[in-house]
Amino acid sequence: MMKPFYLLLALTLLFVACRKENFDANSPKDGQVISLFVDHYITGGDGHYFLNTDRNVKLNTYVQNFERELGYTYVIKAKVVRPNQPPQDGPSYWFEYQATLNKEKYVGKDTLTLPVFGFVAPSDAVFLRKVNGTLLYLSTKLIPANDNVKATLDSIYNAAPQILDKQPRPNFALKVQYAPNDYSSYIVHSVKY
Repeated sequence: MMKPFYLLLALTLLFVACRKENFDANSPKDGQVISLFVDHYITGGDGHYFLNTDRNVKLNTYVQNFERELGYTYVIKAKVVRPNQPPQDGPSYWFEYQATLNKEKYVGKDTLTLPVFGFVAPSDAVFLRKVNGTLLYLSTKLIPANDNVKATLDSIYNAAPQILDKQPRPNFALKVQYAPNDYSSYIVHSVKY
């Protein structure tokens, strides 16, 4: 008579332990731990974080203490941080990195579209910069595919402060691919506007 009771108790405990808590991107629970998919590239202020269980759900926030390497996709475990008083110029929640569950080198040859201008709280931003004469997109080296692309990039970089103040601002975007065997650089094939 006690065997069925213990079996039912064990099954109930197993069910409760294995049940996954749903994640609500509009109202996450502070301290909730979930797995995130991290895409292989960044566009401006967008880190390309998605729910791992539904990669169509993009999360417009960031992951604290996570060091990523461009050119790799990740599945990570992260904990929701939802302060009682979120910053006025930031997200209402973010994630704190816990562990890397999977890391894979991206092997595709897709052309990526990267915006030149955007918004990073609390203001508009230019994602092109120059260090020692080398043009960068955020921290990724840009290699112009030809002299025309190089001239256009230099022109946009030099005019960026004036362009940033224009309303409405032109939507400049770079069409890039990873440099062969060097995912720390992009080849810029064209500039769209």
